Amino acid sequence: MKKVKYKINKRGKVIIYSFLLLIILFMYICISGSIFNLEEIVLKGNNKINKSDIMKITSIKLGDNIFKYNINNIEDDILKNSYVNYVEVKRMLPNKLIIDLKENTEDVVLKYGNKYVYMQSDGLILKSQKNNTNKNIPIIKGIDIVSCNVGEFIEIKDEKNLKKILNIIDELKRNNMLREINYINVSKNLVEINLKEDIIANLRLDESISYNIKRLKEILIDLKSDGINRGNIDLKNKEQAIYSP
Repeated sequence: MKKVKYKINKRGKVIIYSFLLLIILFMYICISGSIFNLEEIVLKGNNKINKSDIMKITSIKLGDNIFKYNINNIEDDILKNSYVNYVEVKRMLPNKLIIDLKENTEDVVLKYGNKYVYMQSDGLILKSQKNNTNKNIPIIKGIDIVSCNVGEFIEIKDEKNLKKILNIIDELKRNNMLREINYINVSKNLVEINLKEDIIANLRLDESISYNIKRLKEILIDLKSDGINRGNIDLKNKEQAIYSP
């Protein structure tokens, strides 16, 4: 079977070349035209990160052509910030960049040397500074820290207990209890939780953490309904919780 050869006539070539020329012209306008100069950065989902932070860690500058930037490179730069968990950057023609973030959260504070270290419930270190500026989250005490570099996960001497300690923080976070706590003191296989209402709870650092945190929350609700805001709660016994004034 013979192959059929199609020839493009002169008119067809003119149309194709004209179309290619229009594409090139459009691209030139996009790259050089002031209509596409960046005038606004729209930041979404942010709490800790602001536009000034974005400008510092990326090459973004107001007035630059928005087609100048590689979106993937901008996203990679933003992800270098320890507070950024997820980011998506989009162009909005003619002159905007939309930056949608999901941030990591400060869940607890640790004292390490002369600095306060902010950590997420999964052990990720977010920030280290001289003063404790977040009084709404508990301080963790009794942990022998080996390493806690910003942007990395914490390392402690007792690696076996690390998962359990992080589990306590995560369970308290799930139950919206972190803001009710002054400090959490870890001592060998025991945990002391000091609440802001002068209530101290004691529990074991073992596989029953999730169960005990739920028990603690229910007991606190009952005590609050009875107008009680002080005392001790012993949760070391799996069978029975003991409250003493």
